[in-house]
Amino acid sequence: MELNLLNELNRGQEEIDINQFQRELTNKLEEMENKFTVDRFEGDIAVLENRDTGEMININKNELPQDAKEGSILKLNNKKYEIDMEEQKEVEKRIKDKMNKLWK
Repeated sequence: MELNLLNELNRGQEEIDINQFQRELTNKLEEMENKFTVDRFEGDIAVLENRDTGEMININKNELPQDAKEGSILKLNNKKYEIDMEEQKEVEKRIKDKMNKLWK
């Protein structure tokens, strides 16, 4: 995660718009907190792991998309969980590549 503030400091810019920095930092933090992996299901409860912090949370299973399963990667948009197909494909590709390397 790189913030424009750091680039400005590196270029020697001394005046920094603190309000812009606060908005930028808030946006980055919100992005970090919005990705989860479905760890497991326990009855009607889904146990999710925050992909950035590792924090585990429990939510009602009916708050997830119907096709969510263990290992699904979710993003939280407007208090609604959605499957992040792009991120999920990237993770599946990394796992497949590691498995291929393991068996060579």
